Amino acid sequence: MAKDLDLFAKAMAGAAVKPLKSRRRRSDSSPPLGGEARRGGDDVRSPLSQPLPLTGERRKREAAQELSLDDAGFDRDISRALSRGKLVPQASVDLHGMTVAAAERAVRAFLDRAVAQDLRLVLVVTGKGVRLEGGRVFGGRIRAELLGWLNRVDNRTQVRAVRAAHPRHGGSGAFYVLLRRRSSASNRSLRAVPQR
Repeated sequence: MAKDLDLFAKAMAGAAVKPLKSRRRRSDSSPPLGGEARRGGDDVRSPLSQPLPLTGERRKREAAQELSLDDAGFDRDISRALSRGKLVPQASVDLHGMTVAAAERAVRAFLDRAVAQDLRLVLVVTGKGVRLEGGRVFGGRIRAELLGWLNRVDNRTQVRAVRAAHPRHGGSGAFYVLLRRRSSASNRSLRAVPQR
């Protein structure tokens, strides 16, 4: 260890090293979040003990960090088969005509049933929204919210990946959801579900 430190010191001897700019530090007058406040009997909880509700920009930021609409969670063969419309989802739920709250509950119940049945690939149909004359999409709130719902902690443990569906299965108004395997004993392959 001492040899490493000597080598490092020699390597840095000729280098022009300048310190980082100092950052503002937390003032000592603010109470600590850790153990001292808890020992006093106060009901002080760690900021991480209860998750904040996902709203607005925070929901978009967390969705971008976790699940996304790319092929990151799909292996190459499954991704290729999905893009060609060769795989058939094992179950689907249609959210057309539902309120945002009802659609969220329906997605949660659907995922629970699909996991209980040990399904791997399911389809969630959200709809595309209303297209205006200029080609702009108006509405589509359920479609916009779906990724945020799937990124919530209780759903995230069940969902492996999400991507837009093939036009045969709804195109941009529907999403394939790849579910995680429940156990290693379950070795169901998606390749066993051919296109009909």
